[in-house]
Amino acid sequence: MKRIMLGVCCALTASLCFWSRAVSAAEGERDLASEARIIFSARCAGCHGPNLPKPKGRFGYVLDLARIAANPEMVVPSLPNESEMWELVRRGEMPPDDAPTGPLSDDEKEVIRAWIAAGAPANPQETTAAGPASALKKGILSWLGPFHLVAVHFPIALLISAAVTEMWLALRGSHVSLPWVRFCIVFGAASAVITATLGWIHAGNGNGAGAAQILGLHRWIGTAAAAWAVGTAIFSEREERRGMRTVWFRAWLWFGALLVAVEGHLGGMLVHGDDFLSGG
Repeated sequence: MKRIMLGVCCALTASLCFWSRAVSAAEGERDLASEARIIFSARCAGCHGPNLPKPKGRFGYVLDLARIAANPEMVVPSLPNESEMWELVRRGEMPPDDAPTGPLSDDEKEVIRAWIAAGAPANPQETTAAGPASALKKGILSWLGPFHLVAVHFPIALLISAAVTEMWLALRGSHVSLPWVRFCIVFGAASAVITATLGWIHAGNGNGAGAAQILGLHRWIGTAAAAWAVGTAIFSEREERRGMRTVWFRAWLWFGALLVAVEGHLGGMLVHGDDFLSGG
């Protein structure tokens, strides 16, 4: 009798192990990326789709899972409880109850939670060529991009300060070359190149995609401003040898400062919205 009971226990144990492995294999074969994207397409694209001129919250890439996963302000891969997206979904705030598509079902919420818990994988076609080197590169770029928001203040402050000082000297009829103005121009140009590079990386990580037109202007005017700043630094060094400032140099500098100011305004629109100066 004991042998029979022992045999039954062994059989049950083996069956349970086989069943648990089968379940794990089935879950491993589950395409959570495709399931999550289907939900986003049906329930979220109406407010956050890529073809909208003004997506809500300046978030217009809900169908690009790779960009979502690369944005730590939205998703922390493998950690749903630390991901803002999951918290909004869990609380029923995204989509809201009054959304045209209605609120998410419990099953749909669970798919999103499971997708994040699985590491927020992208669509299969987006990860075919991915490997350790690609993941490392992506991680470095994701880390570097936000420094654009810090670095952008340096060229704005330095180049506009130089332009204001040169305007003050021009009004006084002075053509002297001040050492600290030279410093502002040289370091302003260097920081402008760094800032523009970080800006392209930041945009490549998906930031600003919800306002594509403003982002396009911001990118290209920023690149032009950086190139103009380098030209200003070269122009400045040539005039240093002469020991005086000409009206042509000052006009060049003032136009560069205008480009920087416009670029800063566009950046403010991307971060804070179109009406960020109204205080609303």
